[in-house]
Amino acid sequence: MDKISDDQLIQLIEIILDNYWISTISNSQLFIIQKFLKSMELQNAIKLRRTIHSFSKAEVSENIVQRAIEMANYAPCHRLTFPWRFTKINTTQRKYLAQLAIELKSERRKVDSRTSDQIYSKILDPSHLIVASQILSNDPKYKLEDYAACACAIQNLLLSLVNDGVGSKWSTGNIITHKNTYEIVDVDPLSENIIGFIWIGYGTPPNHIQRPSFQSLYRTNDSKDR
Repeated sequence: MDKISDDQLIQLIEIILDNYWISTISNSQLFIIQKFLKSMELQNAIKLRRTIHSFSKAEVSENIVQRAIEMANYAPCHRLTFPWRFTKINTTQRKYLAQLAIELKSERRKVDSRTSDQIYSKILDPSHLIVASQILSNDPKYKLEDYAACACAIQNLLLSLVNDGVGSKWSTGNIITHKNTYEIVDVDPLSENIIGFIWIGYGTPPNHIQRPSFQSLYRTNDSKDR
C-alpha cells in the first residue's frame, strides 16, 4: 500500500468524522481528534513555508494579511516588551524604494535597463510589502532578546500566510539600513530599527532543499545519567 501524505491523512480523518463517526464518538474523543488535526495542519504549514523569490501580481486579501499580523503578536516574548512593529508600504513608497535600490546597485556596477526593470518588478509585483521593525532598547541584553522575539513574531506571520495558501519572503540587505529607507517608509530610526522587508503574495515555491538530518541536530545526554 502506498504511503499517504499528511494532507491526505487529514482529509481522510475529516471525511470519516463528517460521514461516519461524528454521531458515535464522545465529545472528549472528538476534542482529541480535532486537536490532532490542528497539530497536523501546523506541522504541514511549517514544512510548506518556503522563501518565494518570484511573485505574481495577484492581490492577497487584506484580511489574510491582517490575520497574519495578529498571529505575529502571539510570539513568545521573554520580558513582555512586545518589540515588533509592522508597517504596510504603499505603491508610491515602493517606487521610491525601487529607485533607491537601483542607486545602491549602481554604486557597485552599471545598471542597465533590464536590471532596472527587474528591480522594479521585484519590489512592485508582490501584493504587499510589510516593513518589520524592532523597538529600540538601550540595554544590549534586552536588544538581543527583543530581536529573537521579533524573529519569532515574523515566523508566526509567515506560517499564518502559508496556512492561507499565501507565499512570503523575509529579506534584509543594505537597503533596510539606509537612512533614506527610514524616510521613505516613515519609520523613526531613533525609536525603531528596521530588521527586514516582508514580501507577501502568490508565486512559485523554490526547489526542494536538503536539510540537515535529525540525528545531526538533536543531541542527548541520557547515557550520562548517574
